Amino acid sequence: MKKLLISAGILVLSLAGCAAPSDDNAATELESYKIGAILPLTGDAAAYGEPLQKVAEIALEKVNEERAERGALPIEFLWQDGKCNGRDAASAAQKLINVDKVQIIYGAFCSSETLGAAPVAEAAGVVMLSPGSSSPDITNAGDYIFRNYPSDSSQGVITAGIATELGLEKIGMLTEENDYTIGINTAFTEAFDGEVVSQNFLPDDTDFKTQITKLKGAGVDAIFINPQTPPKADLILKQLQEQGVDGIQLFANDVVMSYSEGLGQYTALVEGMLGAETSYNTGHRDYVYFTEKYKEMTGEEVPFQTYAATVFDAVRLIDNGLDAVGNDGDAFRDWLYTVQGWEGVAGELDIDSNGDPKAGHKAKVIKNGKSELR
Repeated sequence: MKKLLISAGILVLSLAGCAAPSDDNAATELESYKIGAILPLTGDAAAYGEPLQKVAEIALEKVNEERAERGALPIEFLWQDGKCNGRDAASAAQKLINVDKVQIIYGAFCSSETLGAAPVAEAAGVVMLSPGSSSPDITNAGDYIFRNYPSDSSQGVITAGIATELGLEKIGMLTEENDYTIGINTAFTEAFDGEVVSQNFLPDDTDFKTQITKLKGAGVDAIFINPQTPPKADLILKQLQEQGVDGIQLFANDVVMSYSEGLGQYTALVEGMLGAETSYNTGHRDYVYFTEKYKEMTGEEVPFQTYAATVFDAVRLIDNGLDAVGNDGDAFRDWLYTVQGWEGVAGELDIDSNGDPKAGHKAKVIKNGKSELR
């Protein structure tokens, strides 16, 4: 079991009144298990939050069909917008716990969301299961805080290993200032044998020409693009192209590497771009199901498929856990710690003593605008 760490620098609402809720959901007269759910549904991060919410709802529809067949109570998600920041996610968790009396929260997604909501859930004994938060700080965020998406410590180490293997000596890191991207920057810097020249920007910034100019002037061998959201990735790629960095080696975090829709606009610029992502099984029955359903629903292919895989898997995990121990925060926490060899779209899942998946990222490269194994 892990030690609680209250993340510094995140404003968390008062925890008074966050006593562990009674398990009203377990009453026999209930018609469904009510589960809290937090994703970024507005702002820049809605670029992935909204499509991933659709994937989660597709997963929920599937598991509820199966639950009906075996006579089990259906699952209902109570959605809240975490807006990809700690303050709003903490408020969302307060509402779900104190008003809706949930015992389990699906999410959050952004690392800042999860780190902001974690102290609220921890104090109340409510489980959080994140399908997308990757900051290394989440490892120590609490005994009730879990994720089925790996820590950025592995992403940073793998990308640093690639840079070292290529003989690169100086990497320019263009990093947005938030928990997710700083975690990648830190892991990469600690693992890279050469020099890292950092240029940071704030979440509201839209002009990166000064940072790009400074990196070019520093004589870097490569530039690592490290934003939180796809809209920021678009702006950075556009300005890199305008600044004439064609031909320089690019690295990118998994938000950018998985953004096939946006990368298609900069095919020449991003060809050969390197990074690390989680893998997923395109032959898995759930992958086939959600990609077909998503296409029927929207007329489009599923974006951010590395995230979509863990988003779908987390719904299945909640389904399995409810069958195993019911809707009780303590029992569900204890059950998650026993998960070993669980097979999902994202592969085999083993949850360690910190509530993290043991598997990590794999080296990827962009070819013809799409990410594939290196």
